Amino acid sequence: MKYKTGKVGELGEIVIDGRLREELGVGPEWRAFQFVDGGRLAIYFLPPDDGRPLAGSLAEYVTEENRYDDEDWPRVRDEAWAMAVREDF
Repeated sequence: MKYKTGKVGELGEIVIDGRLREELGVGPEWRAFQFVDGGRLAIYFLPPDDGRPLAGSLAEYVTEENRYDDEDWPRVRDEAWAMAVREDF
């Protein structure tokens, strides 16, 4: 595991060492998803939107068991939220 040290700025900003950014492939406009995990800060990086449309991008994962009609979506959404709330609480 590679360790680098740095300082926290007055506004709480942290600069990630350039070699670590390069190793991770992180660049400008990436999103940093941050949370506390077991008393430690965890950061996941998400690349910027590449501008490609997402329509059809999940088509290969659609099966007869998980195919829904437009009128089913409100029910499916409500069930998903209820499941997420049960998992979090």
